[in-house]
Amino acid sequence: YVRNGVVDITYTGFADYEDDRYYISEGVVDTEYTGLVQDGDDWLYVENGKVNSDYTGLTYYNDVWFYISGGMIDWDYTGLVYYNDIWFYVSGGILDWDYIGLTSYNGIWFMISGGMINWDYAGLVYYNDMWFYVSGGTINWDYAGLIYYNDAWFYVSGGTINWTTAIVDYNGAKFYVQNGMVDWDYTG
Repeated sequence: YVRNGVVDITYTGFADYEDDRYYISEGVVDTEYTGLVQDGDDWLYVENGKVNSDYTGLTYYNDVWFYISGGMIDWDYTGLVYYNDIWFYVSGGILDWDYIGLTSYNGIWFMISGGMINWDYAGLVYYNDMWFYVSGGTINWDYAGLIYYNDAWFYVSGGTINWTTAIVDYNGAKFYVQNGMVDWDYTG
């Protein structure tokens, strides 16, 4: 790194050269460094000493996984990110290991737990004041039948609990459903 015609071996920061931006550490381009570096209010993704403004994905820095879009942390992004053959859930630009619930991606609703899609989950999920039936990690919009959850049987149709009162056929038997739940006391 040269400043005012003199090599500056104390400089650490960024330098622009021929339409590219490089990360300088102690006066030299740090070609060994790949990761995040702060530049003013922005955090840039550096790959082998050069800002990679094409990179979109996750990167690990100071014990946190960040979502990078166009070479910068995207603090506004909340949703799924595909990385190393796994779909992860990001909230506000940071991988959210604690979120448990649903999220939509390309018109499909997925069950998230432990920071990623839970492909093994089958059951009911409460989201936006509704109960949804999830199987194989996604909302099952086609299922119609009974689901056992929290010591009760619920009638599900169209992917959600159907809060109706009706007689429901399930596995060759008829069940009386009142307000979406099997009424075991019904004798009619």
